Amino acid sequence: MVWRLLLLLLVFHAGNAIAGAAIEFEDATKSAGLIDPLRGFMGHAAAWGDFDGDGRPDLFVGGFCDRPSSEYLPAKAPVPSSLFRNEGNGKFQWIKNSSAQFCGRTAGALFADLNNDGFPELYVSNNSKGKVTRIEEPQASAQKMRSKLYQNNKGALQDVSSTSGASPEDLLTARNVAVLDYNNDGRLDLFVVEDRFQKGKKEARSILLKNLGGLKFQIANAEAGLPEDIFGLGLAVADLNNDGRPDIFIAHSNRFFLSAPGNRYHEASRSEENLRWSPADNEDWTAGAAFGDLNGDGNLDLVIGIHHDPARNKVYLNRGLKMGEPVFEDITEKAGLGAPIPTKSPHVEIQDFDNDGLPDIYFSAAWKTENTVVPLIYRNSGTDRNGIPHFSPIGEIRTGMIYFPAGPSADVNADGKLDLFLVSWFPSEPSHLLLNRSRAGNWLDVKAPIGSKVKLISGGKLIGVQQIYPGYGFASGQLAICHFGLGRYAKADLEVTLPNGSIKTAKDTAVNRILEFKE
Repeated sequence: MVWRLLLLLLVFHAGNAIAGAAIEFEDATKSAGLIDPLRGFMGHAAAWGDFDGDGRPDLFVGGFCDRPSSEYLPAKAPVPSSLFRNEGNGKFQWIKNSSAQFCGRTAGALFADLNNDGFPELYVSNNSKGKVTRIEEPQASAQKMRSKLYQNNKGALQDVSSTSGASPEDLLTARNVAVLDYNNDGRLDLFVVEDRFQKGKKEARSILLKNLGGLKFQIANAEAGLPEDIFGLGLAVADLNNDGRPDIFIAHSNRFFLSAPGNRYHEASRSEENLRWSPADNEDWTAGAAFGDLNGDGNLDLVIGIHHDPARNKVYLNRGLKMGEPVFEDITEKAGLGAPIPTKSPHVEIQDFDNDGLPDIYFSAAWKTENTVVPLIYRNSGTDRNGIPHFSPIGEIRTGMIYFPAGPSADVNADGKLDLFLVSWFPSEPSHLLLNRSRAGNWLDVKAPIGSKVKLISGGKLIGVQQIYPGYGFASGQLAICHFGLGRYAKADLEVTLPNGSIKTAKDTAVNRILEFKE
């Protein structure tokens, strides 16, 4: 069933947008074969990744298995994390008895090629309790499960957690995981954030895992000048100081670390002032974070999702560098997101869902309908003379909304529009595969190595700038692809800066296709 939500457009400079087009989705969960395998699932994580190399995004979902069996009704017992292969015909094949099918307390997940063999590994962050308080299985094992790393042997996943160094025993309450090459050595490193909710533990321990090659990792916080006592729920990575190396923002503690010479980091001096969070109570937490160019000025802005009911989500405009540091302005009210959301909305992405050339803002909250859900998306209606982008929600902000911990986007069916998979925390509420059925404009996807920067111009106008750093938001993993909407533009110019510093261009290229760039 398609739920059409017509939008009223504000009169601003809207570029080459398709005026009045609706953003709409079709619930394809049942037809895709994703109802029965996840019935009773207490989900918390999801990641898209082409694990079998066939060019189609496959799906990993993870959840919590440590509750009493009665809490998983209609299932009779905890439902394990699972891997699903995209068959390309609208259906997903449940990979039963995969090594990635296990019972833990999975809080985040990410696919990334960590050994440069062309097949992405799977990293799963588990929120271990550190001790066992239940005697039944699989709950007891789930409580003590540490994070996991799976090597991808040409489509077969092998658990190498115990030998990789990527799953330290004292990394307990792990949350999000992001991927980056912090020292530009050509090997992708990992950053895993830990929350501060482990009783009896003095401090959180978020860690930078340096890739030594051969799927071996070591903790490199001291070497990189990063403190370990950083608590977080989500994070986002991007190069904001334009030095060619990734910077790291960690939500919940709201700490922002900028890259510095010598493969080191220093904390941004104004991050406390610009990004300060004043919680309403002890559970009012910043959670998901995403960088994106909201107003087409070439600077990456920041949007933060809140793990609280109600959620006072935040939008920060990047006004450029001052003394080598980005200056953020809180434009939440001006941009049209000032009204609190009557449910949690922890995951956030900046994506163009109607391909009009204006990136929208999406949070993992939704309106509940009779048979499905409608995701919370704020449609971008253009930018005013002061550089402020303006957004309108595709529905009325009201009670009756529900939240989903994770909900990464991907073009599941290769039609040039971004779809969503919303992972349900509530066993009585199914997870939802939502296919984008919007009357959308032209598009262009750019596939490039993680860490690449992509600049797109069409009709003499800067459409936007994106950087490829999967693992942003909350509990979600994305593909290493930049998606650009182009409205009615039929040609585009591309400039892609690869991680090694080389620049590749594509002039007057045709749209509605995927372009791939390699080092």
